[in-house]
Amino acid sequence: MATKDFKIDVERRELRGKKGSRKLRQTGFIPGIYYASDQPEPIMFQVDAKLLGQALASDALVYHVSVGGERRNVLIKELQYHPVTDEILHVDFKGVRMDELVEVRVPIHIIGVATGVKDAGGQMHHDLQELDIRCRASDIPTHFDIDITDLQIGDAIHAGDLEVGAIELLTPVDVLVVNIAHPKGPEEEEELEEEGFEFEEAEGEEGADEGDSGDEPDSKE
Repeated sequence: MATKDFKIDVERRELRGKKGSRKLRQTGFIPGIYYASDQPEPIMFQVDAKLLGQALASDALVYHVSVGGERRNVLIKELQYHPVTDEILHVDFKGVRMDELVEVRVPIHIIGVATGVKDAGGQMHHDLQELDIRCRASDIPTHFDIDITDLQIGDAIHAGDLEVGAIELLTPVDVLVVNIAHPKGPEEEEELEEEGFEFEEAEGEEGADEGDSGDEPDSKE
């Protein structure tokens, strides 16, 4: 679970504003901003969209970039997506020192098949996908593993049950991560119907909006 890094090549960008950002995306680049506590002014850059996609698909949470002629360690602090196409519109990099305390979200990986699912037909509910933690940038784990093999129906794991070592857990300890529930059978649905619950799709209200204008949301410059 040791920290992994990924190199991202970026270039300073000259195109600014909404029109400039749109033109960059049309040519396969994503506009972005780099900022850090020791950087007087933010630096505007552009990054190849395919390379950024590879970085996001990696297990890395700390990235190496060359900004202003100097190699920096950065975290991705914000990604802006198009609400319809899920295309990345903008990215924010924050420069960090590897000995600096940072707050990040780390993925949770489920390992194994619960006995309560395999042998008793239970249903696994994975409610929490990431943990909020605070640690040094050099100690950021790529993920946290949870082995659910021994879980029976009715068993649950909460955030406080995870082994995080010396890392400070920011997610409340009572937040449910995963549980094994009884399967819902036809009898339960019949009982709900008898109590007045209906499983038919509700009709929309007259005059309700059915879509947006299709305009692209404003992106950061």
